[in-house]
Amino acid sequence: MLLKFFGIGSGFSDEHTSAYFFTKDKEMVIIDCPVSTFQKLKNMDICNYKKLYVLITHTHGDHIGGLSLFIQYAFFIFKKPVYIIAPSDEVAKDIIKLLEIQGVEYREGYELLDKDQLKKIDWYRNSILTEHAPELEGKCFGYNLEIDGKNVIYTGDTCTLEPFMPYLKEGSVLYVDTSVYYGRIHLKLEDILEDFISLTKRNIKIYLMHLDDVLAAEKIISDISKIEIVAQK
Repeated sequence: MLLKFFGIGSGFSDEHTSAYFFTKDKEMVIIDCPVSTFQKLKNMDICNYKKLYVLITHTHGDHIGGLSLFIQYAFFIFKKPVYIIAPSDEVAKDIIKLLEIQGVEYREGYELLDKDQLKKIDWYRNSILTEHAPELEGKCFGYNLEIDGKNVIYTGDTCTLEPFMPYLKEGSVLYVDTSVYYGRIHLKLEDILEDFISLTKRNIKIYLMHLDDVLAAEKIISDISKIEIVAQK
């Protein structure tokens, strides 16, 4: 897989969904940083990477709960700043506020990248506004990335595929939030399965993440090629 995962679980799991990859310039890019991800990052040689990036999809605790700890750890132990990609100005303001509440002053150990800075990053393409939880309306995003020459779509938590469809060209790789039992603010697997199958016919590879029941999901997709559950590190 193009992305590796610290965890693939939903909100009440032991290992929340969070992914990462390495760039050709020896940078580490992390997507979301729950506490379970921070615990694993402590066992990695993060000092070996030239830059540490964190992309934020939204500010729910199972996606951002370990961010302040990671920033402090990287800064005080390794003297390395963390570069945060917030998908909108509104989300950036929320991140600053949340980090301040947790003891991290603005620009102390981290930098929020603005739109002009993002244009200079070769693996970053777009942030994609999507729908998830009502209390975060307008503040939930996925990402369009280029990794190893592949067009990658990472939905973050979402209850709809529509915002991502324009980015899903032939040969793309889709990492998608999926729930077996619970819809409403997530994509329920049985309800969205036919749409997934249609995408695979366009040579789009699909990886399921944020799962509430891995074994049940495996049974549902057992006879379908090009749809898999993401493997953890």
